[in-house]
Amino acid sequence: MYVQILSTGHKTGTKHTVKHVIEGPTLPFLSSVITITVEDIKKVSTDEKNICDIVGVCDISLFLAVLGLILVIIDSELTALSDSTGVTKASPISVILRSACVVSTFFLICCLVNYHAIEVKIALIDSGADDWRVAFSTDRFVKMLIEVLVCMICPFPEVFSDGLMKMPYINADTRQVKMINVPVDVLLSVPMFLRSYLVCRFMVLHSKQFQDAATRSIAALNRISMDFRFVIKTMMADHPLRVLIVFTLSYWMCMSWMFTQCERYDGQLDVEHYYLNSMWFIMVTFMSIGYGDIVPNTYCGRCLSITTGIVGAGVSSALIAIISRKLELSRAEKHVNNFMADSKLTNQRKNAAASVLQETWFIHKYKKALHKGDDLRLRHHQRRFLHSINEFRRIKWDQRKLQEKGNSLLDVGKLHSDMHETLWEMHRTQDHFISQIDVLTQKIMELQMTLNTRPPCCAPANTSSNDAYFSTSTQIGTVLPTVVPAIPLPSQSPMLHASQSHREPLQISTTSPSSNGLQNSASIPRISVGSTSSSTSSGASSGNGSLPQCTVDQLSNCPTGGIYATVTTPLISSFEEV
Repeated sequence: MYVQILSTGHKTGTKHTVKHVIEGPTLPFLSSVITITVEDIKKVSTDEKNICDIVGVCDISLFLAVLGLILVIIDSELTALSDSTGVTKASPISVILRSACVVSTFFLICCLVNYHAIEVKIALIDSGADDWRVAFSTDRFVKMLIEVLVCMICPFPEVFSDGLMKMPYINADTRQVKMINVPVDVLLSVPMFLRSYLVCRFMVLHSKQFQDAATRSIAALNRISMDFRFVIKTMMADHPLRVLIVFTLSYWMCMSWMFTQCERYDGQLDVEHYYLNSMWFIMVTFMSIGYGDIVPNTYCGRCLSITTGIVGAGVSSALIAIISRKLELSRAEKHVNNFMADSKLTNQRKNAAASVLQETWFIHKYKKALHKGDDLRLRHHQRRFLHSINEFRRIKWDQRKLQEKGNSLLDVGKLHSDMHETLWEMHRTQDHFISQIDVLTQKIMELQMTLNTRPPCCAPANTSSNDAYFSTSTQIGTVLPTVVPAIPLPSQSPMLHASQSHREPLQISTTSPSSNGLQNSASIPRISVGSTSSSTSSGASSGNGSLPQCTVDQLSNCPTGGIYATVTTPLISSFEEV
């Protein structure tokens, strides 16, 4: 198989062709020559480079997002414990941490814009367009705008203001609402956890399905988008417990810290105790238990509680489904149990059949007996006889249900594999037959060409013998002549008694039998050369009494000096008397 690479000159416009031979079997559905242009190679290399770039940009974006979140958490904990740490919002440490968070957020937004720009380049290569505005659709613009708005949320350095705001607080005992002072950092630090969507993008770009080009091609052919939903389904199918455990622990820790930020500014408990109480509340709510010892007192905490309950219900249902699937018997274990149950039912059926025969013999025995008390025994055995029949029927029904259950356990994959092997063998045999037919056709064509190019000395006999043949064959009925190609007959043939010096044409005399004799024996043609004749038994005469005719000519211009005969065999269409 050849790979033909075409390159076009920039000035002359000529095409330079380079052929490379690929060793190996040629597939039947591929052509022998594959043409690849230099532009196609450049597109493939550019596409691979863009994929590598987009993976690198995603890694940097995730790093900057996590870095900004860690800086905000450190600053919030230091300022919340200001009584013990002495760090306030106006402290240099807090200002540095917040400034670093703002810088990381700025670079994060730049990375997001670069990420979408690379996606536009990939879309341009896939669509074959030249203008970037073709690939930059409205949906892509809205998606980029939402990502930028989500990631730009971060607390700013508070140098000229105290950064406090009023937030309603609901007392759990009196149900009274009062306003408390809460830092603005709460409203800016809690939404920063929305950056966790970058973790999903990181999982997609670093999955084995996306990294493998062959897998991406197969997914594209099957119209499957390589997105987070496909990746998480694959991970849940391969490692379900691991995925659920990691997600539950991560969600538990993050949601506990956010709940602490919403509930720690009521002034009733020590600040350092709120995180442990929040972990207890989040886990209880996550498992849909709800003891009521800890309740949210702010609207922010209540929103987080509702979200935790919804997510916990989904995770709990997934966990139950996974546990039930793990507890389900495998196919091999089901086959073992079915075999044991079938053996048990077979033995019970044999015992029930033996019991029926036994009770039948007892019934016959006590019917013939004339002793006292035999009637009671007869009724007892009749009841046991009916019970044995019912037991036998029940066992047969159980065996039928077990057989239907076993039929549902057929290995569909094995059936598909066997069918595929059978079809493959049929295709292979068909290809072999086709190749043999092609060879046979070629041989027939060669034979036909050889017959068409034979010398003039091998021409068939003259038409005078044919006229004699038709005059003779009319005596026995309707005859269909068949002309056999001329065959060489040796000069010393025992069937022809003729001398080489005698140059007169061969004469054929045929004795036509009567209609009655035609039913009993086959006709015998008589071939004569001059005054000499010989009777021959026709080997070509069929069992229906057909009359073969022969016309033989001795040609003087034959280079071998032999005798050539043209045999004309009639085919009788029908005999009414036979």
